Parts: sequence; C-alpha cells; structure tokens
Amino acid sequence: MTDPVIDERNNPIVVDDAASELDSAFSDAGSDTTSLASSILKYHYENGRRYHAYQEGRYLLPNDEKEQDHMDVLGHIFMLILDGKLFLAPIDEHPQRILDLGCGTGLWAIEMGDMFPSAQVIGNDLSPIQPGMYVFYRCQWRLIMANLSYTTRVPPNVQFEVDDIEQDWTYKSPFDFIHARFLASSIRDWPRLFQQVFKNLKPGGYAEFFDWDFRYQSDDGSLKETHEMRINIKEVLRAADIIGQTATPGPHLKKWAEDAGFVNIKEHVFKVPYGTWPKDPKLKEIGAWNQLQALEGVEGWSMGLLSRVLGWSPAKVHVHLAQTRKDFRNPNIHAYAKLYLVYGQKPKPEN
Repeated sequence: MTDPVIDERNNPIVVDDAASELDSAFSDAGSDTTSLASSILKYHYENGRRYHAYQEGRYLLPNDEKEQDHMDVLGHIFMLILDGKLFLAPIDEHPQRILDLGCGTGLWAIEMGDMFPSAQVIGNDLSPIQPGMYVFYRCQWRLIMANLSYTTRVPPNVQFEVDDIEQDWTYKSPFDFIHARFLASSIRDWPRLFQQVFKNLKPGGYAEFFDWDFRYQSDDGSLKETHEMRINIKEVLRAADIIGQTATPGPHLKKWAEDAGFVNIKEHVFKVPYGTWPKDPKLKEIGAWNQLQALEGVEGWSMGLLSRVLGWSPAKVHVHLAQTRKDFRNPNIHAYAKLYLVYGQKPKPEN
C-alpha cells in the first residue's frame, strides 16, 4: 500500500523580489565487514583531492576534510527540511538495532545513539572518517557561526565500520530501522540494495531512504539550457550513467521499495532551492545553505566523473567549475533540485 503524503513537485516556489542583495551572504564562502587495516588508510590522491582506498574506484566523490564539511552541511539541510527531525518513519519507541548505510561523517548515527540510548547503532561507510575511526581535523567555522550544536563525541552504543554495502551482508541479527541518505552516484544495483535492506529488517521494521533528483529545474523559466550549472549536472549525470551509478535515485525509491516487498510505503517530495531567492522564510534559509553546499561541493561531485569518465583535463574542469559557481551565485536564476524521502515497513506475520 502506498500513500503519498507531502509532494511539493507541482507547487511553484514564490520568488522574493527583494532577495537579490541578500543572496551574497553565502556567495563568498569558500557486506563483508572489514577491520580497520593500514591499507584502508592508504588513500588515493588525484587533482588535489583525496579519495577512499577500500574498494578503490567504487565511489568517485572525495573523502577529504573539504568533502566532510560538505557532507555535514548537507546533513544540516536535511534537518532543516524535516523541521529538526532525524527521520519520518513511525518506528517503534524503543528500537534495539539501527543501521545507517553510507554514514559519512557519522553525525546522524551519533544523534540517533543519543536519542535511543538503549539501541545498538551501527554506521558503515567505505571511508573511516567517523569520530573514533581515524584522526582528522575539521573546519567548523560555518557551523559555529550558525550556532549549530556540533559534537564528535561518540555514544557508547554507537559503532562504525568500514564496509561496502553492495557486497553480501553478513549481519547475524536483523534491524528495527535501516536508514540511508545521499547515496546518489554511489550505488550500481539499487534493487539489490533494497532487497538486502528488506532481508535484514525484523518483521514490522522500517527502512527510510532520503535522496536526490539532481536534474535542476525552475518554475519561471529562469534556468536556461545554456547556463553552466545545467551543463554541469547534465555532464555529471551522463558520466554517472556510463559507469552504472545512478545519480538521480530519488524518483525511483518508491518503486524499488514496492518491488522489494515493503508495505505502508509513504513518499515525501521536497523542492530544494539554490540561493535566497524564495519568499518563504524556511525555503530562503534552506536555499542559503544549499547554495553554500553547492559552491563547496561542486568540485567534489564533478572532478572525478568529468576527468576519469569523460576525459576532461583538470584545467578544463576548473574553468567549467568557475562558471558553474557564478550561476549558483546568480540571484536571477531561480533553480532548485528535488529531494525524495521514502519509507516502508517489512510486513508483520499475518498471525
């Protein structure tokens, strides 16, 4: 059974005509569980960015400090969209086992560990960049200036592991809740991933996926085919398709959940603007942070795909990125992407 709840895809975002001067506020901001071995830390360096070593080449986004900051800004955007909630699925009040797929810097898992102190929370990722896994230094000024709570303290009920979620899973006990967000461009076989998630849930347990449709749009036609930001995402999506890594999983999440056997499926669709041009205060704040993550993240999501897959020279990529960033800063381009949140339940026994 499916029941769409929130769907912003057909509601145009109202433009704030007074926003053009405000838009500069952020414009100048710069499963085979594997033990932590030295080989995992022998990172690959290319074009000034650092990439993961375990299952090298599986994931074409960097894992360096700059990308870690970018991931944390994305996490803040997701929290703003969900009004401070960590998830929407109606999970049990006292879950015992929670799994976070592709956990990144581990902040979601840490906050879930604090929220559910009696639960065992596991976060896995290809890179050991979580607190307690590897010593790293973080640039935190953006989060501090926004008065965000930030901690790298790991609760005792949270653990992290280096793992490839596209391999066969070997967990011996099922989970009450499995969570995944921002896996775009990292998964080759999404239906199989959903099947493994379904298999590793307890009957009655929930899975929740939160991911992008990166095909930029504008309701008023202000985003043109000739704009460099649109050229950027088209080329990035083309490169991702060539290597079989879906970069626009959002619109397909509900169908994959249905095919895997989930019930009580609900889909939420959110428009996520770039810049402070929306009139709505919440969208204006989200747009400011989304502009920041785009300015900081565009090199990370572009360099590997454009250079390795499409054969662009680093110099060509950097010229292209400079023009793309100008578009992200342009208050007259009222562009947005869409985020899809889908959750579903593993059926309980009929008796």
